[in-house]
Amino acid sequence: MIKMKKGEVYFNWIFILIVGAVFLAFFMGFAIKYKDIQEKKTEIIFLNNLDMALTNLQSSSFTTSTNIELPLDVNINCNNKGYNIFINENNDVDYIIASKEKLKNKIYIWYKPYKIPFQATNFYYITDDNPLNIFTNNIELVNSLKNDMPESFNSRLNVFSGNKIIINGDKNKGTMLFEGKNIPYLGKEMLYAAILSSNYSCFYDNVNKEMNKAISIYENKARVLSKSGCNYNLILSKMNLLRDISNADYSIVDDIEELNKNLISINCPGLF
Repeated sequence: MIKMKKGEVYFNWIFILIVGAVFLAFFMGFAIKYKDIQEKKTEIIFLNNLDMALTNLQSSSFTTSTNIELPLDVNINCNNKGYNIFINENNDVDYIIASKEKLKNKIYIWYKPYKIPFQATNFYYITDDNPLNIFTNNIELVNSLKNDMPESFNSRLNVFSGNKIIINGDKNKGTMLFEGKNIPYLGKEMLYAAILSSNYSCFYDNVNKEMNKAISIYENKARVLSKSGCNYNLILSKMNLLRDISNADYSIVDDIEELNKNLISINCPGLF
């Protein structure tokens, strides 16, 4: 029978503990890495599903709303560069989104093109399963807008008298008081966003940028169409009045639509 010395016993125990710690660290690291990979995979799948849903809504002639289950909590953030969706990390997106910041469980998406009367951009309104309580000085106006919303939004929107959302104007033109500043809106599509968004000021800034891009595109289109001998100067001058939404009157929208009809009536290609 072989007898081990006391020092050798201690050495063996130390060796076992070290090896055990190494194995434990390895498996813990593997488990954490696996969890991170699974969460990243889930995030990618959700972002792909969201992108597909938004694209399908834009291309559909009939469906304007849809819903998606949320596997993880989602934050919708806005800055001067645009929007990003934060799950485990920031993911930049090219959409104009009106949403509260934090979303859980299930999201409902409503799509509306922003036409004034030419299409300037597309809006996506997003909410989740939780009720959205609106305290406003103009209950009648907000309720009329609520009635135009899809059922998935209408049923979650509760309107009360209060001063959280101060609206000065009608459904087409006015301002909304946000963080001590009166932020303009032009068209009910922007007013929907003012009601549903956590950061309407940022939404407004991004819409102004998209408006300017759209007008520049139509200016280029008019240069090409004018080679046919048609004059697009008047309609372009009206469009340029919309470059700054804060100074634009909604009557300009009606003027632009009428001028486009007039061009078509004299056998000129319509600008939009």
